Amino acid sequence: MRKVLKWAALLALTLPIHLVVVLTITGFPKPPALTTESVGRVAWTPVLQDAKKLLSSKGSLGLVTWMPDGSSVLVQGRRMLLDNRLHTLATPGGDPVFLPQIPRNAWVRSAPGRDYMVLAWDSDGNEQYQLYRWDLGDSEPVLLTSEEERAAFGAFDPNGDRIAYTSTRRNGTDVDIYLMDVLDPANDQRILEPGGTWAVAGWSPHADELLLIKAKSNVETEIHVLDIVSGSLTQITNDDDEVAYGVPQWSRDGTALYYTSDRGSEFKQLRRLDLLTKDEVTLSDEIPWDITSVQQTGDGEMLLIAVNVDGRTKHFTTDPMGEEFTHLDLFPSGEFSAGLHRTEPLVMVNHSDPAGDLRGYIYDLRTQELTLWTGSSTAESDVAEPRLIRYPTFDEVDGEPRQIPAFVYAGVGDGPRPVLINIHGGPEAQARYRTGQGATEKAGITLITPNVRGSTGYGRTYASLDDKYLREDAVRDIGSLLDWIEEQPDMDASRVAVTGGSYGGYMVLASLVHYSPRLRCGIDIVGVSNFVTFLENTADYRRDIRRAEYGDERIPEMRAFLEEIAPLNNAERITSQLMVVQGANDPRVPVTEARQIVERVRANDRTVPYIEAANEGHGFRDPWNSFYTNHVQRKLVNDCLLGS
Repeated sequence: MRKVLKWAALLALTLPIHLVVVLTITGFPKPPALTTESVGRVAWTPVLQDAKKLLSSKGSLGLVTWMPDGSSVLVQGRRMLLDNRLHTLATPGGDPVFLPQIPRNAWVRSAPGRDYMVLAWDSDGNEQYQLYRWDLGDSEPVLLTSEEERAAFGAFDPNGDRIAYTSTRRNGTDVDIYLMDVLDPANDQRILEPGGTWAVAGWSPHADELLLIKAKSNVETEIHVLDIVSGSLTQITNDDDEVAYGVPQWSRDGTALYYTSDRGSEFKQLRRLDLLTKDEVTLSDEIPWDITSVQQTGDGEMLLIAVNVDGRTKHFTTDPMGEEFTHLDLFPSGEFSAGLHRTEPLVMVNHSDPAGDLRGYIYDLRTQELTLWTGSSTAESDVAEPRLIRYPTFDEVDGEPRQIPAFVYAGVGDGPRPVLINIHGGPEAQARYRTGQGATEKAGITLITPNVRGSTGYGRTYASLDDKYLREDAVRDIGSLLDWIEEQPDMDASRVAVTGGSYGGYMVLASLVHYSPRLRCGIDIVGVSNFVTFLENTADYRRDIRRAEYGDERIPEMRAFLEEIAPLNNAERITSQLMVVQGANDPRVPVTEARQIVERVRANDRTVPYIEAANEGHGFRDPWNSFYTNHVQRKLVNDCLLGS
């Protein structure tokens, strides 16, 4: 017996040593929700380096919104190293109070003077969002809608406790308009069954009308006004051509509408519509870029607008008629967001400097005083900002080669450096200016984020250049980027990789089909491998919107074209190393898109590392899933570009 106890004691004492030895050999453990195939060991050294960096920035908090009772602000920041969660913060530089009852993926909506907020979140990335009422403090959120529907918050009743929202409750596809008393959820009323895809943009100051947006595609929308009492629906905009309207809202006195529109213009300009005379005035015709947001002060005497200037955000203030625009220039470098208080002349500012350090401020429009709420005092950053370049592609505009914009983030060390091309999704989206030096650049790899044709931010013509039968012209822009890289003395054209998510994942696969001899490896994240199977299997509520961009697979000629260009049907041309990452619950790009391309490429006697997450959808949100997967991807890129 004494011998048994001695061995037990020895085992207990040496167990930590054994555990360290096992973990050293096996590497960083895989999260249980992930299924991995042909994925090698994740070494501890880069993981521990990342952990050290995360620990040093643990106190970094971003401002989210003001609490509706005026007691504090809502902030978001990391807990437990990786978990990005919501907290309340009562004073500048104070101690944040963690809100454990609110999940990491919650969306938050509030209005001043209320003792509750409305939240929304889904389960495991399925995008079946439910609405909740949170009565502040340590109370648990109360479910307002059912798990069988996809609900989206719209607006608060200015005179009561009702909300307007949309839901697919009726048939799972069409979006209907509902009203609900959030203090009595059983008092729920469907007030409009319009069919198609709709959103509630606002509730009139007089509380008798709702402002609605109908989406016909990602680049064509309509604005409607719904009379709540009579049920009559009036279309405010009526255009013969495709026109995109954005951020519609009533003026504070209810006599006018503000919105952005690209009608008769390449860019989304700020417009003001007088509801009595029906006269529309363009307020931002001197700004040749897209207006991306519009906010009003509580008295309606000032507008705060955000402008997408060549992939970077600039903020301006102006009067209600847009007579004069003043640049809100708060910082010498970096990027910041700005959110107006609903009733007070205060702006919530989150500033990220070139090093990626985040600080939260409250800016007083009256005194022009900037008060630091979160983060350390500003320090001079020694991180170089990225270069915005334009490279020539295969076609011409006015007799000159068309230019494709891209951000270049130089890798550390002497050149020529290998290159990673990161292609954004959408395609109606944009690679924006990014702060901070990422792991890619620190490893000595130059990162390039191109905005190939089809990207937004450069005018409606540019955004349409990849539509339907023009799909592969965007892929040719990647070929032109490879040509440009060959001409750069600080870049090594023999060591180039490509990565991208969603539509960017399709671009990765298509680039490997066309340019495998020039690409060492590629990572497809939740990407489309065949637009025909994608359109047949994507969520019902999305299908018609996506057909407007990619083409209608029910038309024989279009179906034949989509089958012809599908990476799935050209998999034998993919000879570079490929990795695929996918969420099993993705409603946008179904998991079958990933599984079929993995199977097809493997059938050509090639190894394809594959990661599938049982608790994720269109992208990974679980912090441990993301942490592990990012390190697997980083290892693949480093192995194929650096040889280590």
